[in-house]
Amino acid sequence: MTVHENPAVSGLPWVVVTGDRETVFRELGEHFAERIRDIRDRADAQWSALMTRVEREVVAERMRRIEASTRRLCPVESRELDLLAEGAGLPAFDLWVYNLRGDLGRDGTGCSDVSLATSDALVVGHNEDGAGGSVDDVCLLTLVIEGDPSMTVVWYPGFLPANSFVATEAGTVWGLDHLPVVDPDANGAGRHFVARHAQRSHSGREALERAASVPCAGGFSFNVGDRETGRVVMIENVAGVIATTDASADAPCLWHTNHLRFVGEPGPGMQPADGDESLVESRTRGERLSGHLDERQGAALDAESVFTALRSDGVLNRSSALWTFATTVADLANDRIIVQGRGEPTVMGLGAFAAGRVLETRARV
Repeated sequence: MTVHENPAVSGLPWVVVTGDRETVFRELGEHFAERIRDIRDRADAQWSALMTRVEREVVAERMRRIEASTRRLCPVESRELDLLAEGAGLPAFDLWVYNLRGDLGRDGTGCSDVSLATSDALVVGHNEDGAGGSVDDVCLLTLVIEGDPSMTVVWYPGFLPANSFVATEAGTVWGLDHLPVVDPDANGAGRHFVARHAQRSHSGREALERAASVPCAGGFSFNVGDRETGRVVMIENVAGVIATTDASADAPCLWHTNHLRFVGEPGPGMQPADGDESLVESRTRGERLSGHLDERQGAALDAESVFTALRSDGVLNRSSALWTFATTVADLANDRIIVQGRGEPTVMGLGAFAAGRVLETRARV
């Protein structure tokens, strides 16, 4: 069977798709066709608004250039999206518009990350945030594709599975925070495609190299933990500019929200103006997240304390404009993951989670 449904985890439906690449993405699109079409047709929702936006010639030309650049830099991932559209019975153009949402200009805000590397801990924690109207769309998806390491992602139907939280059998864990770009780099690749390209890697070294060498047209912060090298890294890849920061003995705990922290002085158009509402929100949320982590000074940070910080007041989002769909905290050193979606937090084996295998779980952290 190509498509299999696992028991839900903390209220998040969990679907596993197995086979060769062509079969997996066609079947994925077919299995979720009704949901993808529903998301596409919602009046005044993001996808619908994007379709209206690309009717403007200046935006249409930008999209043509970025799509061409993406197909050149990320051909496998571009083919995957075409197959997803084919399975869903929608024009590939429509899915390209949706997946380039943060590469065509400004996007919204949302998502928070904490990465931790000490002699005792190797942790990546992520809040996946978005518009409250999408709460019933989000699910867990495992891809078991011949030739690739298996991976599990917090997934929005219609997107290339890559842009949120991802755990792979290669021992890498990814939390992605979008960075709003006013003027994207039309010679870069769509950020979803760069993420998917890096996450298909067979080693952490390869994954980090890919994430830091293929420029995004828009912007992401790639917050990556690698079990093999024992590294946690934050890579800001934004409008053709890339900056990499490792956790270290001097700074073992790193955090990120939705504004640039490591690039240095942003160039023109690399982020909104200082008074921008979403930029102010991201900085405020980041300060609160940092404050919660600082309260642990003198006590050892671990997966549980990272989870608590991500679920704390001012960091956990509960408004219709911004809702935390899932909190995921991967403890790579101890092969376990904490997941909280719509239900109670669940703890399970990280390797089993990445491979789509269901093992005995604990209901509470």
